[in-house]
Amino acid sequence: MFRNKFSIRDHSIGYATAAYVIFLLACILSYAIDYITNVIQVESFSQFLYTMQVGMGGAGNTVMQILQGFAMSCGVLIAFATLLYVLVVWLCRQTKKEHGAEKKGSSHKSLQTKALVTLNCGCLLSAAGGAGQFVSRINDGYSALKIDSYLEEQQTYSRLYEDHYVQPASDMIHAPKKKKNLIYIYMESMESTFSDVEHGGGFQENLIPNLTRLAMENNDFSNADDDSLNGGRVTSQTSWTVAGMTAQTSGTPLGVSNSQYNHSFEEDMLFLPNVVTLGDLLEDQGYTNMLMCGSEASYAGRSNYFRQHGNYEIFDVLTAREEGYIPEDYNEWWGFEDAKLVEFAKEKITELASKDEPFNFTMLTADTHFKDGYLCPDCKDEFDEQYENAIRCSDKRISEFVAWIQQQPFYKDTVIVLSGDHLSMDSLISQSVGLDFPRRTYFTVINGRRYTLDQRRDYATLDIFPTTLEAMGFDIDGHRLGLGTSLYSSEPTLVESVGFEALNQQISYRSERYENEILKDDGYTPGQDSENGELPFGFSEAESMSRAQKESEEKQRPETE
Repeated sequence: MFRNKFSIRDHSIGYATAAYVIFLLACILSYAIDYITNVIQVESFSQFLYTMQVGMGGAGNTVMQILQGFAMSCGVLIAFATLLYVLVVWLCRQTKKEHGAEKKGSSHKSLQTKALVTLNCGCLLSAAGGAGQFVSRINDGYSALKIDSYLEEQQTYSRLYEDHYVQPASDMIHAPKKKKNLIYIYMESMESTFSDVEHGGGFQENLIPNLTRLAMENNDFSNADDDSLNGGRVTSQTSWTVAGMTAQTSGTPLGVSNSQYNHSFEEDMLFLPNVVTLGDLLEDQGYTNMLMCGSEASYAGRSNYFRQHGNYEIFDVLTAREEGYIPEDYNEWWGFEDAKLVEFAKEKITELASKDEPFNFTMLTADTHFKDGYLCPDCKDEFDEQYENAIRCSDKRISEFVAWIQQQPFYKDTVIVLSGDHLSMDSLISQSVGLDFPRRTYFTVINGRRYTLDQRRDYATLDIFPTTLEAMGFDIDGHRLGLGTSLYSSEPTLVESVGFEALNQQISYRSERYENEILKDDGYTPGQDSENGELPFGFSEAESMSRAQKESEEKQRPETE
């Protein structure tokens, strides 16, 4: 009898530990599925894969939100399971202490044994309950991440890049005699959707009245008498911040199917070394490039991309701490809030404007990031939802910043681009406007080339790359760069010529040219030997065919040549 008792004791901790670990894992996975189905919107599995490769370094705010949400959702259950587990361990230790003692209080030992059996059953039931909940949500997570579509896409090849991708070259891009400065403002998650129904948005009350006015007064590539905001469609592989910025400055989606695509992103890792970008082209024309953001610019490879393509000077939260703009221990939201970002931007732009060479100042806001956005003390509480208040506050701040720029002496020679980096991932939007609403990013050009088509363009954010250059007075032979088409031209965009759904599907598929030429050597450390012995980099590479393209043509050339 004692041997059986001790067998129960000896195995109880093992059973309880296994059950406890299973329960914790089930809670974590169940919450993860709930997060991606109810808290945020994941546009594609590629987006999820990219985030998992990059990691969450520099995204402490989002990590904290996730942990807080997990604690609120599962904290009581985990506390109960922890109590059960502790009781099992304690009873096992007590039973062990009394082993070998005189046989007195045997009824007490019997009670301990019964208690162990009961608690172990409780642990097993808790584990089974947690695991059952997780299993019931697997299908929800599978659907939300669109894994089935991704698996199908990885088995299909497209000729989209072979047929439509235009690699920029110096002899096809012609600079104006008078070069204009560029102030490019990426507005986190900003959509034309946030306008009211009267202006083509999805809300009863306009959350962005000032941005709506700026679009109406300037150029959002609509008809002259059109009161509905236009905007850019967001394709697969362009739906998160660094992918959106890459698309808008190179006309290139950020695919992750290639085996060489390494996004650990240490400082010297290459980011799309074969792609020619807006920064590359402007640097070649003597521009000074600068990127400013209130977070860590290294997050998700942003600093790699901008440093390697245009030699941008980076000003981020780390720079602000190092240079004394904020205290060394300052950390608000993603680093520092947009109120400070705008004030720092005014100072840096004034410095750039005082120099002789033209400048490209690019900045990225963050206060409208999911979840719920950030409200600083000067933001008004006008709506029930915090995210709506954050959007309205950003609308006011950006419009006031634009007004400041327009009052400066350098404005007459400066083009301003206002653009949402991608569609918002906050679930409030789909809950407010529905899943079928045709959402678009906000996009407006101020003080750019005059738009003469009087035509409402249907376009993707990929088209913003050549459009920005032509807005600044550059002329592009054929009006196309990357997968983008300048909206100033009468050439149809790919959205207009093949339809958005068809284009989006083609981008999701794999491409031999994309993988073998555009992504070639991505992720390599400079100095590391590549397959061909050297790494392509810089604008000069675009002036001739890529090595992959040359090799392909040589293989196809008849032997008689």
